[in-house]
Amino acid sequence: MDNLIEGIKKTKWTNILIFYTVACVLTFLFRQIPNLLNKISVELLDFNITFNYNHGLALLITSIAAYKIFRIKREMTLLGNKPVKAIIFLSVVLIGYAALGFNNEYGINSHLWALIFCILTLIYDLLEESFWRGLLNDSLNLIPFWLRGIITGILWALWHLLIFDNFDQFGGLFVFILFSIILSIIMAYTADKTKSVLVAASIHTLLCRTNYVTLICAVIWVLIIIMWNKSLTSDKKIKKVA
Repeated sequence: MDNLIEGIKKTKWTNILIFYTVACVLTFLFRQIPNLLNKISVELLDFNITFNYNHGLALLITSIAAYKIFRIKREMTLLGNKPVKAIIFLSVVLIGYAALGFNNEYGINSHLWALIFCILTLIYDLLEESFWRGLLNDSLNLIPFWLRGIITGILWALWHLLIFDNFDQFGGLFVFILFSIILSIIMAYTADKTKSVLVAASIHTLLCRTNYVTLICAVIWVLIIIMWNKSLTSDKKIKKVA
């Protein structure tokens, strides 16, 4: 309990409030400009991609600036403390959904489209998670993962007020907030274990569909996380090269 209180006292809440506010303002502003990815895909590929990366870019810009301005110690990295396992973790969802296949209106093979869709989703999720499980996680690293998850979950859910017109698909705003908190606690735990933004983005990507493959991927991921600290030769080699 003393460590918890001490961690709360030492956390720089003012800094968090400042960069969260900046993130929300930038998100609102970036939502007012045209969908950049859609414009590029239509102009260059004559292909109408409906993904909108604008608000993800707003979070990435905020993260980069906040790390530098507030001199926040970066513990979360792209591949984390076990690079090979982080890549394997991602591969599970890509292979799982690609094997399942996604129907589409573009006439693209369902398995190929599932892979393309997941990669496009992953890119956005990396932009978003650079803030939530990157910057914010590192800023709250003095408090336990469960409290970090609760705080991040609430802020994450409220940020979505700038993104969604309503939350009917989730059963309402309060259900969405509860879901965000639960998911954030899980992701805070995996962040502690893996130190990988890619792992967080992979979990986020899994949510693009909900079916039996989603459950299979989740079970495999639990096993990977349980075995995370068991060293792989490949991980050691990558660390030596780095």
